[in-house]
Amino acid sequence: MKTFAMRAGTLAALLWVAACGDDTGSEGVLARAENHTFTVEEAVRLLAGQPDLPNEPQVVTALADLWVDYTLLARQLSQDSTLASLEVGPMLQGRLEQEMILALRDSVILADTVMTEDELRELFVTYAPGAQVRARHILFGFPLQATDAERDSVRAEAQAIRDRIAAGESFEDLARQYSQDPGSASSGGDLGFFRRDEMVEPFAVAAFELEPGELSEVVETPMGFHVIRTEEKETPAFEDVAPQFRQQMIQMRSVEAESLYVATMAEEAGLTIEDDVAEVVRRIVETPDIDLSRGARGRVLVRYQGGTLTVGELQTFMQAQLPEGRAQLAQQPDSVLVENVLQGLTQRELLVAEAEEQGFERTEAYVDSLSAAVKVQLREAAMVLGLAPIQPEGTESMEQAIDRTVEALLRRIVSGQQDVIPLGMVATGMRQSSRAQVFPMAAIAVVQGVARVRGPAPAPAASPIPAPTPGGAAGDGAGAAGGQTPDGGAGG
Repeated sequence: MKTFAMRAGTLAALLWVAACGDDTGSEGVLARAENHTFTVEEAVRLLAGQPDLPNEPQVVTALADLWVDYTLLARQLSQDSTLASLEVGPMLQGRLEQEMILALRDSVILADTVMTEDELRELFVTYAPGAQVRARHILFGFPLQATDAERDSVRAEAQAIRDRIAAGESFEDLARQYSQDPGSASSGGDLGFFRRDEMVEPFAVAAFELEPGELSEVVETPMGFHVIRTEEKETPAFEDVAPQFRQQMIQMRSVEAESLYVATMAEEAGLTIEDDVAEVVRRIVETPDIDLSRGARGRVLVRYQGGTLTVGELQTFMQAQLPEGRAQLAQQPDSVLVENVLQGLTQRELLVAEAEEQGFERTEAYVDSLSAAVKVQLREAAMVLGLAPIQPEGTESMEQAIDRTVEALLRRIVSGQQDVIPLGMVATGMRQSSRAQVFPMAAIAVVQGVARVRGPAPAPAASPIPAPTPGGAAGDGAGAAGGQTPDGGAGG
């Protein structure tokens, strides 16, 4: 089953002090969509019989998000089966901007892609495709949203253990005693063989740079601090992979040239992130659908020559991201979260402005054609999901028929009989033009209700540190069924 959960974050973030709407809803209500309600009791009934699903607030809110999106889509189709009245142009803005940025990149960014065989061999030493290492590690985790003092304390502990190993104590014994990775601690921190792309980047870089038997300095990843020792290396012969490796290095140089272009543009624009914005950014990343006042939405987060980035703009962008992508961001410490999100989003605005100035803006005819294609994909998605056509049974009203159909769809999803089809920017657009809201605090009541029905559950097993699956904005591609959003984004 494709998972529908994964918006991570702590409930403490829900207490953010700002001019926000009600997070709790009416008593017993988890979500609303126009005159439809999704109650705590209904959510408990759906989740209680699925012990393979974690009983966590983020799973509940993800289910509520799906309920809102599918209810709004079913309502739209019940009123207009052709979707002729659905204005999807604004919903495609993210995709159109991305196309403009790509056109700009192809026009102005030139990478040096000429490499001699000697240069390629030198690069092969560091980036050899297919290379594997076997390594051990000791993980020292820190709390989500840890303070600087907490992080410094954990780092100091990791450094102390690293010094003991360097002085001759057994890595394996210390890993069994101190490592917080249950998947490897019992085996002395042994992770077995892995490729570079199977681990998060800081960890992979350190492990592959070490020679067998060498000990790393303390390495930080989103999971915590690590002490690493590489045990073995396996590298394919250069001659066997040279053509593929050349293409990989050409791609890498293109990415580096693009990064330099963007960084230079941001520096020339005087991009400046405002002070004390971390709490606000985390709040929006974790609960992008929260109702904000006009004043809260207008708060400036970033200033640059010719413009600003506001909380409202950040919220609109985050609403378009898949839950998996938001969950990964929410795991980052404040400093990394602020830099990655705000700097990246502002750089995107600068690129769009430059693309418009260079004449890469999409024509009205192209937008109309794309909108028509999205509506076709949306209708196809609705048919796959069983949301069209909906026919009332017996004395049911259409509203009751929609409730019954959406509940049956969610039941198939949580039981693994139906894949999720995320609606991407279409869902965001429908929410913005409707009275719809999920109440995250009500998710606590659902978790409590599920716990009463299920009884105590065993703690989930932890894995080592696999590289995270990228999440992204919906809206760049085609095809509704088969795991893509109707506006083209990758499905979850």
